[in-house]
Amino acid sequence: MASLVVQEDVEDLLLRLCAPGASRRVTTGGCTKLGHWGAPIEIGATYHATATEVVRDLALSWVHLHDDDKVERAAGLSMDALRARVDAAPHGARIAVKGGAEVSREAVLQAIDTAPAVLLDALEASALPDDDWRAVEPYAREIMKIIAEGAPVHDVDLTTRKHVRFLEQHAPYHVRRLPSGGVMLATHPYRTLWPLWADALFLLGITS
Repeated sequence: MASLVVQEDVEDLLLRLCAPGASRRVTTGGCTKLGHWGAPIEIGATYHATATEVVRDLALSWVHLHDDDKVERAAGLSMDALRARVDAAPHGARIAVKGGAEVSREAVLQAIDTAPAVLLDALEASALPDDDWRAVEPYAREIMKIIAEGAPVHDVDLTTRKHVRFLEQHAPYHVRRLPSGGVMLATHPYRTLWPLWADALFLLGITS
């Protein structure tokens, strides 16, 4: 139950910071539980003022993990400049992603060269909740409804390894196309966006 509230709050906060009143002044943003802005595919939520540049998540992750450049310094680069940075890496170069996965230079370039609409469709198709989440969500929402109606509440420990691990593996993904023309990718802060990207790339036939 609390995880649903946390995820909703994260999405609301990111939108309020990056796009207040449908403003497009902030072009790229992210929300992380860490003390720094790391690779976008390794955090829990990202925002882009232009939905067609959602692949910026992958490109910035490459620049950060391969070139050891800070995301906050590279975030303002154009997509052409980011593509050139990826292309400059040696053929066959790879980056390691948290969780043990690797992504190749060629996979990132293929994603950048994919039509934005096709990439967004693949991300949306990959954002469906899994069976484990679908099994518990109705129960959680029922509890939220009962509490809203005035039922008594009790403190519980939501930091157990079992609970955290469940969210790391099963928290749902949201791909939100915004009225302003932007897009937000989000999940619970305990999870990263990489599994969403990995599934989308797989759907497109782009292997890492």
